[in-house]
Amino acid sequence: MTKQSMFQRIMSYLLGTNKKIFQEVHIDQEVVDEMLQIAQEAYPNEFVALLQGKTREGVLHIEGLIFLPGETSNQGAVMKIFMMPLVDDVAGSVHSHPGYSASPSNADLFFFSKNGLFHLIISQPYDENSIIAYNSFGEQIDFKIV
Repeated sequence: MTKQSMFQRIMSYLLGTNKKIFQEVHIDQEVVDEMLQIAQEAYPNEFVALLQGKTREGVLHIEGLIFLPGETSNQGAVMKIFMMPLVDDVAGSVHSHPGYSASPSNADLFFFSKNGLFHLIISQPYDENSIIAYNSFGEQIDFKIV
């Protein structure tokens, strides 16, 4: 077990999220296609949504998007989290950046730490190669499109 893996397990236990530990992330191709299309159509504004998924046998499988009311601009996107439906399969979030950087801002990092375990940022040119994944600590992680 790596130091990072051990740290994540300890933090998950302390935060009460230990039931959602995953070693891999799989995202349905249809979800990726939808995210990319929405990012392209929203440009030059950002878009934001929640990722819907379940963890089974160490694999977090993202199978849908949840959209909440909010506001978007070329400076950012805000969701009204208090309007989240009562569901137990929110895994994290996805949002776009209108530029070529998918690096999380301080506001992104704060949001990541409070809202789920897996987050995506999509930057221009809004293709599969411009999707970067992060854990709740803002560390870049891998995923597979299935």
